[in-house]
Amino acid sequence: MNERVAQEPRRVADRAADRGERRLGGTLRAPRTLVPALLAAIAYVDPGNFGVNITSGAEHDYGLVWVVVFASCSAMVIQYLAAKLGMVTGKSLAEHSAERFPGVGRLLLWAQAELVVIMTDLAEIVGGAIALRLLFGMPLMAGAVCVTLFSLVVLALKVRGRSHFDSVVLVLLVVIIGSLVWQVTVADVDSAGLLRSLVPGPLDGSAALLAVGIVGATVMPHALHFHSAASRGHDDGAPAPSQAERLRSGRRTVHSVVIAMTIAGFANVSLVVFAAALPTTAGASIETAYAALGASAGDIAATMLAVALLASGLASTLVGVQTGDVVMQGFGRRPISPLLRRLFAVVPALVILGLGVEPTDALVWSQVVLSFALPGTLVPLLVFTRDRRLMGVLANHRVTTAAATLITAVIVGLCAYLVVSGA
Repeated sequence: MNERVAQEPRRVADRAADRGERRLGGTLRAPRTLVPALLAAIAYVDPGNFGVNITSGAEHDYGLVWVVVFASCSAMVIQYLAAKLGMVTGKSLAEHSAERFPGVGRLLLWAQAELVVIMTDLAEIVGGAIALRLLFGMPLMAGAVCVTLFSLVVLALKVRGRSHFDSVVLVLLVVIIGSLVWQVTVADVDSAGLLRSLVPGPLDGSAALLAVGIVGATVMPHALHFHSAASRGHDDGAPAPSQAERLRSGRRTVHSVVIAMTIAGFANVSLVVFAAALPTTAGASIETAYAALGASAGDIAATMLAVALLASGLASTLVGVQTGDVVMQGFGRRPISPLLRRLFAVVPALVILGLGVEPTDALVWSQVVLSFALPGTLVPLLVFTRDRRLMGVLANHRVTTAAATLITAVIVGLCAYLVVSGA
């Protein structure tokens, strides 16, 4: 009898596992594939997104909404590939890259991944510093140090059990989405103009730079490393899943990625929409947008924007800490102190602020750099996920490969257009 009672919790856990569920925060159940997708979605609403989307909306009205929609749809395809790579193989994108491209190839891809982590950290720290200044009048450098210390505390604590990490990040995601929904409800939205903006238009002047920044802020390279690692299964001695089970897992992954990326896409469009209702001069910086929003919609709306920005910076910092570990574990062969690695990643952000660079400009340019780094992440991911020997029944369908190839080509084309046009 005692043995039967003792085994009952395990049976409940087994049934949850069979349904493809996982416990969140020790209480709530969620689909096993949905939680990593939502965590990866944080990268799509980080401070870099605030910078480029607010500037885009204020300077170009709804003119770049089509770029946001394209990037969001592209993210659905790309994040699905990253998720199933980790789910099927049990290894992250960084681990596969280091194994498949040894020697110089590994070093180049590692350098590219570390550049991505640095640019992501720059956006997180600068965005968090701006939010602290808007909310509490804190100097930018002091705010940047506070956000940096927050990330170091997270790194030092090394919270055991992903459930607590997941819960904190997802609560911050809810705060971000809720705050942006509020902005849209108080904004004067031109529904007809918004629908017309879904048709691609010309990229004149600063629009080309902002379009490349939007792509980099939305299809984030570091999110691919993170998602591939977060989707890895755990070797608990269970028998290998059958082909039917793998196919079911693949379908669940598709549904989870679509849900998460739709939420992130809505948030990004919301940023453009409420900024489009502001004066053109509001696009100069997040601070000017904050002031203009307070003047037109009231202090509550402006405060909600600053709260969303702070939540974005803190949540992105949590994911960034994890991504740095994933990249180092995947590419590195000699262990490096996590504290030293983290300090190396955040120093550029502190230096940029110390030099007096306009914070919003730093956010926009960090996302442009991420766009230029994207092909170095997308191409290996596409090579791995179309390999039937590696992926088995979940290897890319020809349509999926064609779609991912087209997305990569468009991103490369946008970056090339930016260089040629000198925008």
